[in-house]
Amino acid sequence: MDKKQGSGKKASSPEGSPTSSPADVEGLSAANSKSEKKSPAPIPVIETDALSDLGIDPEIKAPEIERSLDRAKENLLDYIGERSPNFNRDLIQKAIDFTMLAHKDQFRKSGMPYAEHPFEVAKLLADLNMDSVTIAAGLLHDVVEDTGHSTQEIKEVFGEEVAFLVESVTKISAIKSKSRADQQAETFRKMLISMAKDIRVIMIKFADRLHNMRTLTYMQEERKKAIAAETIEVYAPLAHRFGLAKIKWELEDLSFKYLNSDAYKNLVKKVVEKRQEREEYIRGILGPVKEALRRAGIEGKVYGRPKHLYSIWQKMQSRQCQFEDIYDLYALRIIVNNIADCYGVLGLVHSVWTPLQSRFKDYIATPKSNMYQSLHTTLIGPGGKPIEVQIRTEEMDVIAEQGIAAHWGYKEGASPRNLGKENKWLLQFMEWQQDLTDSHEFMEYFRGDLVPGEIFVFTPTGDLIQLPTGATALDFAFALHSELGLHCIGAKVDGNVVPLYRELQTGERVEILKSDSQRPSKDWLSVVATTKAKSAIRRWMRTEEMAHSIQLGKEMLEREFRQARVPPAMQADFKPFADKFSVPDWETLWEKIGHGEITLGAISTFVQDLHPNRKKTSVLGRLTPFKRAAKPSESVLVSGMQNMLIRYATCCHPVPGDKIIGYVTRGRGVSIHRANCPEGMLLIKDEERIIPVEWKSEAGQMFEVVVEISGKDRPDLLRDITDVFSKARINVQRASIVTVRDQVRNRFRIQVSDLDQLESTMVQLRKLKGISTVLRRQSGN
Repeated sequence: MDKKQGSGKKASSPEGSPTSSPADVEGLSAANSKSEKKSPAPIPVIETDALSDLGIDPEIKAPEIERSLDRAKENLLDYIGERSPNFNRDLIQKAIDFTMLAHKDQFRKSGMPYAEHPFEVAKLLADLNMDSVTIAAGLLHDVVEDTGHSTQEIKEVFGEEVAFLVESVTKISAIKSKSRADQQAETFRKMLISMAKDIRVIMIKFADRLHNMRTLTYMQEERKKAIAAETIEVYAPLAHRFGLAKIKWELEDLSFKYLNSDAYKNLVKKVVEKRQEREEYIRGILGPVKEALRRAGIEGKVYGRPKHLYSIWQKMQSRQCQFEDIYDLYALRIIVNNIADCYGVLGLVHSVWTPLQSRFKDYIATPKSNMYQSLHTTLIGPGGKPIEVQIRTEEMDVIAEQGIAAHWGYKEGASPRNLGKENKWLLQFMEWQQDLTDSHEFMEYFRGDLVPGEIFVFTPTGDLIQLPTGATALDFAFALHSELGLHCIGAKVDGNVVPLYRELQTGERVEILKSDSQRPSKDWLSVVATTKAKSAIRRWMRTEEMAHSIQLGKEMLEREFRQARVPPAMQADFKPFADKFSVPDWETLWEKIGHGEITLGAISTFVQDLHPNRKKTSVLGRLTPFKRAAKPSESVLVSGMQNMLIRYATCCHPVPGDKIIGYVTRGRGVSIHRANCPEGMLLIKDEERIIPVEWKSEAGQMFEVVVEISGKDRPDLLRDITDVFSKARINVQRASIVTVRDQVRNRFRIQVSDLDQLESTMVQLRKLKGISTVLRRQSGN
């Protein structure tokens, strides 16, 4: 059971969570007695009022419930046997008995016995052709969490493998945290770790979530929406990642039902109304396809493929149209014996109806990352209506429906426990998640990495690289190697030079351009789409920031030593600092000082206390300059002093001539803002950190500014704008152009030496034909 759903009930308290009877399972009590553990406290007998509250008549329902569970038990054994004739009947029988007794006094919100839920989970796992160990764990998955039984008991009765799966599912559900966001992040992080150890853990979670979604109607409205939102944001895309198409579709449709019930009901009504018309059309196109296969001597199955409600709704939203305007609702699937027949059938259907060349995809030659293989083509059928056709082998069809669950059935000698260790996406995300300590950041990356859609691009040597839709040239560089990504300056796509942020398309050949002097910037995080690239950039930035903080903190502490005239012997004594600030070594102390975790005031007071006879200096006096390693000189004087570590705020891009203020940051020196900068004006409230600054004259120093130019589009406008920049000897670092009808908005990031150069250039730009406004952006790219 998904604990968040709270779908279980204790019989004596309909609103409470389920608890269990400690009754021993017949034939299993010997194992329990060997452990000599104290039995759980006995549960109260079911009260008549409690049964009434659940909507169960105690006079006639209790025996019926017991008989219905006995029938359900036999039905479940038959159900599993039909799908897996060689299943371990003794193990499953034992798990059913244990589950029935453990949950015997528990009921779901529907009033049904709680054992119904693990029974349905077991059926879903059987549908996925899971092994007997996984089905047994599915039957027992709520026992430890919701009853008085322990993992150790499960291990003693069912063995280590079943106990591991039950414990892993239990630990995922049992995570508690102060905030819902943190709890959700830790839940999915734990789930990923468990999946990497044994992929069957996620199969049990999928079955658990799917049955909970099927019975969500008994929950309160707010809980329904919260669970449905989590399902469509995480569980459905995750099912897609593992190729579980049937589970993904049902999770999406059920989530859609609860998140937008009016739209769902309206769409169901329209689909039903059009059903006969749609089925007649499909019958009309099945005949010619079957006849073409018969004449070619190709054996195969041909049938109509229903479109799922949520996918139809997505098309309506993306195209901004009504259901009646969606014409590509007709779909065929053709199953043949081998790959050669797949391509043979492709030629046949293209000879029957005209294909849309732009809609052909060969996922047999280039499988998706979730192992999906098929040929996709779209034909113009009778009446000019598009027909989507999928062509695949029987094995491909099973893998398309059941994904990784079917994989070990076709992979000789494959162990389901090891498949998680072979899943490339899972292994990569497990590596990246170690760098994500913030729960919001983790969920952002996790959701982003689950977004479906892939492109296939090539290296100069012809190697195929898979990337998510929306991936850029910079993503491609990081996909090849992290070091290549960190030093990437651009790329060549099909021989043409393109910028880092250029989105790639399937079939393009990409060559990365690099420079050893190139270093990442924070802006890169808005350019890349893949988790691998974002993780590498953040890791590099953290490493650089740590090194910088250590250097800065060391200089700040040394300065305090000099100010307080602390003798060298006392400076070398680390123990007082370790005791005061709870740090293990000098480097950690310097990093905390440089980063601002230990404030300048705190360290100054402590150092001066080491030498109490020395007169204390003012706050401003303690802001004596620290040398910056990156540049020998700066263009700003900090309170009349040179060589202070400074940085120019990217929110307002100050240049010489602007009125400016200085703000002492945590670990990054003094940040320089324009005096009218909105962000800088907010910082003024923190008076202790504001420091007087002024420009000093220095030749050769350049400053970034963002200029926005709007007007009426015309031929040669861009050339005229760049001519103005060229004549003013201004370097353009980056440009973006947005055109809507006949109006254009150009945004340029340029480098200027001072305010005079900037303002004179803006005057010349305003004189150009068609230009309506030239503004200096307060912030932007």
